[in-house]
Amino acid sequence: MKLLCFALILSAVALRAAESIPLWPDKPPQFMESAPAEVQEERGTIRNVTVPAITLFLPPADKRTGMAIIVCAGGGYGALDWKTHVEYAAIVFNPKGVAIIGLKYRLRPPHKLDNAGIQALTLMDAKRAVRLVRHRAAEWGLDPQQIGIAGYSAGGNLSMNLAANFDGGDAKSSDPMERESSRPAFAVGLATWHWRQKESPFVFHADTPPVFLVHATNDGLKGGAPIEMPQDIKADLEKLGVPVRMAVFDEGAHGVGNLIPQRVKNGFPPAQWPDLLLEWLKSLPKA
Repeated sequence: MKLLCFALILSAVALRAAESIPLWPDKPPQFMESAPAEVQEERGTIRNVTVPAITLFLPPADKRTGMAIIVCAGGGYGALDWKTHVEYAAIVFNPKGVAIIGLKYRLRPPHKLDNAGIQALTLMDAKRAVRLVRHRAAEWGLDPQQIGIAGYSAGGNLSMNLAANFDGGDAKSSDPMERESSRPAFAVGLATWHWRQKESPFVFHADTPPVFLVHATNDGLKGGAPIEMPQDIKADLEKLGVPVRMAVFDEGAHGVGNLIPQRVKNGFPPAQWPDLLLEWLKSLPKA
């Protein structure tokens, strides 16, 4: 018990020292001028994001496996539940040698966009995040071929959107980062949401990366995301021959993927998804 508390204290210190990096050195594409200030609430929720960035949570150099997971927090595209989804993930994954990279993607408000518009804007941010991490992987002790993406709820929507719509980069770009592929090594959807829709809106392809889904049977009953959508995603990927696994739990509801320390400590079954993910990835054939 004392060792666990000490480890959590050390993890919290490391989280406070995490480095944040804007996705673009200047104004991002489609920058919103005269926007209200970004807000970070006391409980860790972030709102009003107009300048997308990544925040690095790296394991000690001698512990790194080379794997990194870009994490997209949930919040209905109107907020980022940063502490619960990004920082708690780092506390669990860093001791396993896996880097967590929080993606602070743009939100509405302040952006005045419809559903398709916010998906297109955040897809731009997710693509750029993968390119940036891939471009600087050696500097951070990471393997450019082991950069995955994971998301909770609306973040899961973004993760699946990238899995369906990545690109190989622009070889002629003057920006070296834009020459990098935005294809993640794998994509994770946790309580994947699409405005409570039951059918998948995503059009996947044969070269879609492996997908790992986590969902609860009691999600979507009182808000959240119906389980039919990730089931639909799984069926679509199986038809294409894309590796896919869906971990289903009878508890957790829309917070099924949340790695709240008390859940992890007490062995809450859905909180075991990080080990299930890593074991599954190891079982896949090498590319």
